[in-house]
Amino acid sequence: MMTGKSIGTILGFLALCLVALPLTNIAVAEDGVGSAVAQKDYQLGPQDKVRINVYEWRPSRDEIYEWTAFKAEYTVNPSGFLSLPLLGDISANGLSTTALAQDLGERLKDRMGLLDKPDVTIEVVEFRPFYVVGAVEKPGEYPYRPGLTVLGAYSIAGGKQRNAAGPLRLEREAISTRGDLHAYGLETQTLEARMARLKAELDNASEINWPPEIKARMADPALSATFKQEQLVFDTRREAFETQVNALNQLQTYLDKEVISLEKQIKVHETATNAVRSELEMVMKLYKKGLTAAPRKLALERNMAQVDGERLRMESSLMRARQEISKTKIAIIDLQAKRSSEISTDMQTSRARLDEIKGRMETSKHLLYETEVLAPQLAATEENAKLLQPIFKILRKGNGHSSEQVVSQDAVLNPGDTVIVEQPVRQSQLGPPLPKELTPLASQGATPTASADISTERLR
Repeated sequence: MMTGKSIGTILGFLALCLVALPLTNIAVAEDGVGSAVAQKDYQLGPQDKVRINVYEWRPSRDEIYEWTAFKAEYTVNPSGFLSLPLLGDISANGLSTTALAQDLGERLKDRMGLLDKPDVTIEVVEFRPFYVVGAVEKPGEYPYRPGLTVLGAYSIAGGKQRNAAGPLRLEREAISTRGDLHAYGLETQTLEARMARLKAELDNASEINWPPEIKARMADPALSATFKQEQLVFDTRREAFETQVNALNQLQTYLDKEVISLEKQIKVHETATNAVRSELEMVMKLYKKGLTAAPRKLALERNMAQVDGERLRMESSLMRARQEISKTKIAIIDLQAKRSSEISTDMQTSRARLDEIKGRMETSKHLLYETEVLAPQLAATEENAKLLQPIFKILRKGNGHSSEQVVSQDAVLNPGDTVIVEQPVRQSQLGPPLPKELTPLASQGATPTASADISTERLR
């Protein structure tokens, strides 16, 4: 029979689960791009950030146990996986939060040997971004929010592209963007050097095997300090690790010698024990016949007891020495495992940051192209032109391919979409087109526009 406390605890747990249910699992299902027709669960993808909560009901203690090891925020990596404690890399790409929660519950049940799977709740705390390119004031990457429309994205990007600032503004933007590219380049090279150092540490190499592209830049004064610093870190960490391992190996060697010494002492002691025992047996025979005095018998019995006690002491010392050897071996294994785990974590963090920097570099290159090439052309054609209404397109990736479609301003966006804004002008107002070899990103569509269509991949 359930007590009032049990019922209250269960009701509290149910209320907690209801509160923890993610409100962000609902997304707009679309018939084509931009036409909302139904509701379906939101499907996770790279760059989505989720929060995971795991609870387990323990009837024997009448309590709800929270698995704090999982209580954190996790980001879906570019390959579509979540890296979780105990479970490792779990595929999340294309799954709803409900499906992923059920999968994690089953995996935890099997992994931990539970009778019932724990309750897992997953909440999307940060959606993957969307992108706006083309004839807008501030093209780039923006955080997504549910229910966002094309018109809302157009407004977030600053609306219609303005060029009132003239060449000075464009020059400032170009200088700023080039500065960003330079900073990204330096950080990329620093991260690549760190990755090379971590790989050498993970392989237990005696020196860093620098890749050819890094060796070619070692003479650069701006980067030589970075490479020297990585080499110093490598040498210091390797020396510290070897010192600890050598100390443990020396301790194990000492204990091995102690075990050998104790084993030899026990053998010698056995000889002495046999001699005392033989003498005692002879004295006992003489004592029974009345040929020897009782004190002699008692003295030999005391000697025999002392000999047996000494043997027990040596055997105990031998057992303790063997236990210390086992502890030392475990300490060496733990030290190596901890070092490998730390290096792997550092490599994963550096790799994620390197991927992020490369994506930012691609975006900055495109923005620089727009500032130096497309914006001046638009300014020249827009000065006396009568602009028409902007044309909105959505570039969406799915199932391994991309689709592009003209949509209305009320179309609903999905995370990861690219909004392409084209500003058509009257044909008579357009200046001479840019040479094709100078505008690799320019739109080649039938409708003349003053912007470029940039794919999602280039922005990433």
